[in-house]
Amino acid sequence: MLKSWLINKGYHIETATDVNAAKQMVKEQPFDLILTDIRMPDADGFTFLSWVRKYDSDILVIMMTGYADIESAVASMKSGAVDYIPKPIEPEQLFLKIDEAFKTQENRKKRNRFCDEYIVPPGEEYATLLNHLDHIAEHNSHLLIIGNRGTGKASTVKYIHDKGFHVCNPLVTFDVVDVPGNKGIHRPSSGSEENDSLLMQRFNEAKGGLLYIRNGDQLDIHFQNELLNMLTKQKKDDDFTQVIVSTEKPKEELQKLLIPKLYHMLEKNCAVLPTLRGQKEVIHSFISYFLQFANFILDKEIEGIEPAMLEQLTNYAWPGNIQELKNTMIKAVLLTEGRLITTKITPDLFGKNIARKEPRSGKMNSIQELRKENYEKEKILEALQLAKGNKTMAASILNIDRKTLYNKMKLYNVST
Repeated sequence: MLKSWLINKGYHIETATDVNAAKQMVKEQPFDLILTDIRMPDADGFTFLSWVRKYDSDILVIMMTGYADIESAVASMKSGAVDYIPKPIEPEQLFLKIDEAFKTQENRKKRNRFCDEYIVPPGEEYATLLNHLDHIAEHNSHLLIIGNRGTGKASTVKYIHDKGFHVCNPLVTFDVVDVPGNKGIHRPSSGSEENDSLLMQRFNEAKGGLLYIRNGDQLDIHFQNELLNMLTKQKKDDDFTQVIVSTEKPKEELQKLLIPKLYHMLEKNCAVLPTLRGQKEVIHSFISYFLQFANFILDKEIEGIEPAMLEQLTNYAWPGNIQELKNTMIKAVLLTEGRLITTKITPDLFGKNIARKEPRSGKMNSIQELRKENYEKEKILEALQLAKGNKTMAASILNIDRKTLYNKMKLYNVST
């Protein structure tokens, strides 16, 4: 009956009477959408849904059931279904839900075109970096990323994860600064999860995928030894976990902070991310991209930038690098009333920062250090302000997922 309805609507339809047959068909043909019962003889619909999500996350799934209740609907959506429909099925309601599912997917792809894209500006330096990252992804190698604040460390990790063998497997982040003092948190492993350290717990969560360790220079000696064991003892099988460690410290400083064997193991594969300072062509490339991004998320139509304003943006020091440039362009689009970004918004856009490119005293250095300590909280507050309290948009501005934003807001006691 469903097949007949949908063929009359112009869809190409296949049917399967059991889960195994359905899996085989999914492996052989590129389906766009699956309608599946929740209760079936050989397997429940949630198990099949989970398999589909892992095999091809682009396939939309609508769950059908004769047991129409709130619990089933919530469970369906939480498990990754795009929608839910009770039986007996009304044709027009089904067609509406299918149309809405495809529209949602189209909008998500448009949004992800900006939010998830790894931006590669012109220049030999970035081309060489991209080749290195592709090699790391292809060989599933561990990596050390060195980069100043805002240079794109998290985006680089996501690029490797999405391009590598484990795109359907977990990407788990362990931020060392979220572990108070490191010490006292580590507990000797005795083979059970309850006794594992936080680092080991994250490593187990990332099994078969990628573990991203942020601020690796702040790992205490216990965590360093544990990380060394992880890197040296695991076998390269289906459960192999790729590890990427990032830091803002240069190699010379990092070598003094890590135990020698761990440092030399990480240093074998190292990617140093460029800063924006003085790179006119690169800055222009990012400005152009983030102008499109800001127009999209803010639903505006800014056509360009006044030459004098473009010169200010080009000559600015960008201590926060790509992330600061992204936030600045979003703010510029928000502040602009007409079709052109002009120097009229300079005071609101930069404040006093545009007048100085370098700290001028030891006192200024100490202020910058204090600002660095509160950087995350400042950026979250700034993003929430730019997004007018919209957490999804704020997460996009910060280039983190929504769950991470909620956790950080809770950590820093930030509210809207």
